[in-house]
Amino acid sequence: MKCYFYGSNLLPDKLARNRGLISFAIPDYGVLFRSQYEGNRYECEYAAAIALIRFVQLNQEHFQGKALKLATDSPIVVYQVNNRIATTKTLQRFRDLIFFYKRKLNFELVWVPASMNRASTPVAEIGTNPQSPKFNYDIFDESTKRKIIHKPQNKSHIKVA
Repeated sequence: MKCYFYGSNLLPDKLARNRGLISFAIPDYGVLFRSQYEGNRYECEYAAAIALIRFVQLNQEHFQGKALKLATDSPIVVYQVNNRIATTKTLQRFRDLIFFYKRKLNFELVWVPASMNRASTPVAEIGTNPQSPKFNYDIFDESTKRKIIHKPQNKSHIKVA
């Protein structure tokens, strides 16, 4: 079963940090998930992969016995994971988490051209599946949520956003 993921912060500078988008699609089930994520382009791409993997893990009963192919148009993610090459320190935690899940869930990570990435297509192009099972979408935890601590000048309180 082919599943797609996509992440971008929509800035021309791929290393600039900004609020971005993570998305995954599972066309066989008519699933399209999108959420905001704050990070640079590559952090968003990795976060999208992890969101998809967690979704599969949470809903294993619908994926058991199926050969999973996770497809993305991000050559960086595919190359760094499949060839086990070094990453920047900020991306290492994401890549290591994908290694962990890859051993556990035994999926294949493949590259597709951007025009073929169903996670980045408009909602209308995905289509719906009225026979689609009920899914659990509670995929975020502390390793994917970014907590930013703002320390006010008077230091009387700390706000976690």
